[in-house]
Amino acid sequence: MLLDASVARSIAVLGWVHELAEAVGGSLRLAHGVLGADQEEPCELRRIRDALQREANTSHPGSGRYSKALTAVHGLDALLNFGPPRVTLLIPAADEVTMTARLTSLEADEREWRRELGLRARRLDVGEAVSIGIAVKRGLEFASDDEQALIAYSALTGRPPVRTRDVIKLLVNQQLIEEAVGRDGYRFLQQDDLHLLGGPDW
Repeated sequence: MLLDASVARSIAVLGWVHELAEAVGGSLRLAHGVLGADQEEPCELRRIRDALQREANTSHPGSGRYSKALTAVHGLDALLNFGPPRVTLLIPAADEVTMTARLTSLEADEREWRRELGLRARRLDVGEAVSIGIAVKRGLEFASDDEQALIAYSALTGRPPVRTRDVIKLLVNQQLIEEAVGRDGYRFLQQDDLHLLGGPDW
């Protein structure tokens, strides 16, 4: 299973990286750009982590928001510091880069192609696009909370969408977490104003 930044963030914030890696065969797969090749390289997860750090820095120390932001930072730091075998970085091949370009291009013919897939967005974000390119070409499941990204992936593969909720339910089904814990974690992501995760109800 290949995770986009939104799902990786959710699992890291909840502290379930090890559990999910076990559930999917030992390693979480992340596309280059979602995760950097080294600690210095900018990537989506580091930008999310830094935004949460700024939130902690501007919140009153000891407040609930401060504590939640700091906990989220620690969870993302843990994910960013994992390497093989827990986390596998996937570098896109040439054909995967080509598909990424098609999903992000503003050219009229590529925009028409995306409309034929069912997308309403002008284009996808690069992290989602490269993840889809890799997942499609390598036959991987793809997990995202972005509706347009899931529409593109399903249209290109015929596979059903997988969201954070489904990933958490996978942990429950494999008895890696209790159902009540999974449900509470998902509700927290949906209701807390720091995370505001969209998606269907449990």
